[in-house]
Amino acid sequence: MAPSIRRRLLFVLLPAVVGVWLFSAIFSFFDARSEVQTLLDNQLEHSGQVLLIVSQHELLEQRLLGASAERVEAIPQKLLTAGLEGGHNLTFQVWVNRDLLAIKSENAPISPISKQSSGFSEATLEGETWRTYSAQSDDGLIRVHVADRTDARGIYTSKIVWRTMIPMFIGLPLLAITVWFGVGIGTTPLQRIAAEISQWKPNRIKPIDETHIPVEALPLTRAVNSIFGQLKAAFDTERRFTSDAAHELRTPLAALKTHAEVALSAQTNEERDLALRQVARGVNRATHMIEQLLTLARLDPDSGLTNSRRVDLFIIAESVISDEAPLALDKNIEISLNGTRGKFIDANGDAIGVLIRNLVDNAIRYTPENGEVDVSITQTEDDIKLTVADSGPGIPPDERELVFKRFYRRLGNKAPGSGLGLSIVRRIASLHELDITLTESRLGGLQIDVRFSAADSAEPLIAASL
Repeated sequence: MAPSIRRRLLFVLLPAVVGVWLFSAIFSFFDARSEVQTLLDNQLEHSGQVLLIVSQHELLEQRLLGASAERVEAIPQKLLTAGLEGGHNLTFQVWVNRDLLAIKSENAPISPISKQSSGFSEATLEGETWRTYSAQSDDGLIRVHVADRTDARGIYTSKIVWRTMIPMFIGLPLLAITVWFGVGIGTTPLQRIAAEISQWKPNRIKPIDETHIPVEALPLTRAVNSIFGQLKAAFDTERRFTSDAAHELRTPLAALKTHAEVALSAQTNEERDLALRQVARGVNRATHMIEQLLTLARLDPDSGLTNSRRVDLFIIAESVISDEAPLALDKNIEISLNGTRGKFIDANGDAIGVLIRNLVDNAIRYTPENGEVDVSITQTEDDIKLTVADSGPGIPPDERELVFKRFYRRLGNKAPGSGLGLSIVRRIASLHELDITLTESRLGGLQIDVRFSAADSAEPLIAASL
């Protein structure tokens, strides 16, 4: 089963939400119980203080009317409990002169509820546990005890706590549902991106609209736009290349057909031999063009140059010049190679061989007979420079950038060629990030300089197969 971002988010978020909720629920439960117990203790203390104040006031009135400490009349219970919240759950005693019980509630015993004169304590009365609060007057004449049953307190506490917890229990499934739909809504942009990409066709690729794309998905959409932008450019280049190649091949093929028809209809052997020689030359030109086209097509994918190794540029140049020497001899062109071995670069040896071969081949083709072609390799502290100079007609400065375009040939140029040599050179140089410049040579023709980064000489040497 394919991995799902939504499922993965739910597996992470739902346990985290439940865990946080459980921790919050437990903390809230115990915190609420503590708060309620504190509230009840405050109420008990308040009731005790009210009872003490009322008792002092009633006792003072009785004494003013002549009652003695041994004969204290009953203090009205209704008056004493008027300020006691929840008085039906309370029991109380009022003691005078330490050992005289002045008044008590109906459920209070005749013995002191608590042995303490002030503060909170626990007491057991007739098998029941009570929470008591004791207080006495400043002169110590009156002491009151107020008590509340712990089981009643527990019931009261549970009611309040569970009322507090009910919203949390109701909120948990609502929170889970919210997370479920929230994750679904959050992944909607990805589904929209997938739907938009699924509608693309090889001949109709448009970038994804980033207007409403979330920030988190922008790197993905930009990467997809970049990749498909390169793919669209590759398709456009391929279509343009195919169209240009078909156009360029049409002329030599038409010439071949014409010369072949002339040979078939020739009346004399001389006419037939001349037509056949024209066919042979046309085949050579077409073969050269097709080889250049295939080379250029093979260089278009970047994957073809990933196997870069440390190679000796001088050795590659030696091999190329050795192969091109017969062409130079046919035109009586002097070709030379200056430099020494040990000029190491990191590159694809086969591609660099194609680059040098095209530079030397162009120089030989466009240099008139009895001319000169000079190839030199020099090294500085920063780079290695390959120079190919000739004594040909050269290229005007305003056309030096145009000659790198496919099938471009200068007007009036009668040298055989396809107009692809320097396009191949530019492509290889671009793939290797090389700097290439065209200037006027000391021989009067064109000079092309290609600069390479020098490789570490400590690395093992990989010979190029040319």
